[in-house]
Amino acid sequence: MVKNTIETSKGLSGMLRMFKATMTEKLGLQPTHRIAFVGCSGTCVPFIELFAYTIRETMPGMILIPDGIIDDARGIWYVSGLGMQIGGNVDPHGADFVVVLGGISMPSCSLGIEGTNKVIKEVLKPGGKVIGVCFMDMFAKAGWEGKVPFDLVINANIDTVTLDKVE
Repeated sequence: MVKNTIETSKGLSGMLRMFKATMTEKLGLQPTHRIAFVGCSGTCVPFIELFAYTIRETMPGMILIPDGIIDDARGIWYVSGLGMQIGGNVDPHGADFVVVLGGISMPSCSLGIEGTNKVIKEVLKPGGKVIGVCFMDMFAKAGWEGKVPFDLVINANIDTVTLDKVE
């Protein structure tokens, strides 16, 4: 497998801008499209809401598939003054894009490569695209590259986290 870097940026805001540009400019996101986000319940959800917020003007149909459980797929929509909200059950089938969050590749999530590929195969329409979004090379470290059919992967590295006492 060969990786070719297309673009670089810095920080979470850079990652969010890159996601928006990738979806709208590079992949041609339209209001008629559907996006299924696959991530761990709890930890991936706030990030999914952030990514969804960046493309809210395009108004695609957005869906969360928590922990890859298709029967628990939830709608994601914009609420003015609040941001993105996750609500009732929806049918995730026929997605134009599946966005897989890196948390799903961590050992604490039981979905695994085979389960993720099954979800992708079941919900992605023919010709659809699979986008991976992760931190700290999670997909590479978990051995998912070349085993999950990613078309593109957005990866962010966290350099340093500090806790300072202010006196």
